[in-house]
This record gives sequence, C-alpha cells and structure tokens, in this order.
Amino acid sequence: MNFAGEVRERADRYVFDIIPESAGPRKATMRGSVINSIRNPGSQTFLAKEHAVGIVLAPSRGLRASLGSDRITQYDAPVGCLVVNPAGVDSTLAWLETRTNLVVAIPPDVLSELALQEFDLGNVELQPPAFGTVDPVALGIAQRISVELTGKVPPNELYLDSLVTLFSTHLLHTYTSQMKQLQSPKGGLSAKSARRVQEYLREHFTEKVHVAELAAVAGISPNHFIVRFTKTFGMPPHRYLINLRLDMAEELLAAGEVPIAEIAYITGFSDQSHLATTMKRYRGKTPTEFRFAR
Repeated sequence: MNFAGEVRERADRYVFDIIPESAGPRKATMRGSVINSIRNPGSQTFLAKEHAVGIVLAPSRGLRASLGSDRITQYDAPVGCLVVNPAGVDSTLAWLETRTNLVVAIPPDVLSELALQEFDLGNVELQPPAFGTVDPVALGIAQRISVELTGKVPPNELYLDSLVTLFSTHLLHTYTSQMKQLQSPKGGLSAKSARRVQEYLREHFTEKVHVAELAAVAGISPNHFIVRFTKTFGMPPHRYLINLRLDMAEELLAAGEVPIAEIAYITGFSDQSHLATTMKRYRGKTPTEFRFAR
C-alpha cells in the first residue's frame, strides 16, 4: 500500500527516531519510552525494533491504516482508541486532521522479561486488536503519562517508570494469547521487604531509582511491588521518593548554610526551579519562603 508523501522507516529504527522531536515531549525509562505526540495531517509507515502502542488523546476522524498487510481500513478514532504495533511489523497510517496521541515504545526483550516475572511465561507475542478498539485502562495510564510529560517541571522518572510498568503489564494481560490470569496482590509488603526497600531508598533517594531495582530489593515482581508498596506506605513509590528529597531539602534550608541552587542539586532535583515548584506543590512553601519563615 502506498500513501502519497508517506515516510518509510527501516525495521532497525527506534520509535524515538521515527517520530520527529517536533511532535512533542518524550522521555526514556527503564521499561521503555513515551512520547506525547501532536502531528499535523500527513502519513507515515511505522516499522521499528520496539513494540509501539498509540493511544488517542483527542478524537480523530477518517484515519486510513494497515498493519502487516495491504488491507486498508478506514475508521474514526475516539478518545481511548488504541493501536498495538508489534516490533518489526510494517504499519501505515494516513490522517487528515491534527492527531494527538500518547505513544509507548517497549523493547521486545523488556516485555518478555516482564512476562516471565509477572506470568511465568516467555516468548509472548502481541496480538493487535481491531482498528478502532477503545481501551479505557490504557487511556487512564496514557493520560497520566501525558500530564507528567507536559507539566511545568521535569517529569518524575520513577513515576513514569511505574506507569510504563503498569501499562506493559496491562498490554501483556490484554493483548497476548495463553496468558495466565494476573492475581491482584491482597496485602502490602512483608515487614522484612518493607524495611529493605526503606533502607535502599534512604541510601539512594538522590539518585535515579527504577521500579525494577526496588522490586528486586523487595523480592517480588515489578507490578506487584507498585501495588504492595502503595498499600504498605499509603503512597506510590515516586511520592515516597519525593518526600525523602523534600525532607532533606528542608533540613538543609533550615540550617541556612547552603545556597538553594546547591540544595536542589544535592537532593536530586534538576535545578532550583524544579525544587521550588515541587516544594510549593507538596509542602505549601517555596525554598525561599521556607528559609525566611525559619
């Protein structure tokens, strides 16, 4: 199938390389990559070495698409419409109006590793749903990723990593065959696991921390870790990490000896503005306001 003006890509390309940077903000995580994409009318052949999933964030009419064949399907895409494009499978899409969606790209080996951890299964194959399929669960996760990517401060890496892990688990559970039923965790972390994770976070909270390493410390699968951690501590891992960073920032601010910009660097924030915005959001005061109040 040939669309006028379509852009063809090699199968050894990453999704980051296929979707132009001008489309919108993007971020790589341990589990995969995410892009908040806004594209003007056009067409493109998508052929990547990663699994790619697009979730529609704004309605789009009159799409013409094919996936792994020459058969063309024309359809309207409502909010929440999802397209699953397995790695190495040629898909072509043409759109007549501005298209807004969230793209999640997951390396095949990462998805296989997660399938082994969560379902004790290997060599899984994605089974794309029919064009026009709406997935409310995928949409909910995609919207949270979109908000994080388009916010005023740099996205929280642990939060994005958690969301991509949850998204990947949903993808495995919903769009693969011979998948075991995923049992929802009924309780929190054991006292021993909780203590280990707490100690690990206290030692590494100023660094980049990922769900996979925290799950390994706890001795459970990544998806179960996110749920059990939240049940144990009353907040998700990324929020717990933010609190540790802010606690240390407030201690340094109270001492009054270290410049605010340096405090931001010491406590794991990207810059002074990032610290100020985060502290205002979660503690009600900016660093300057906190220091003067003391």
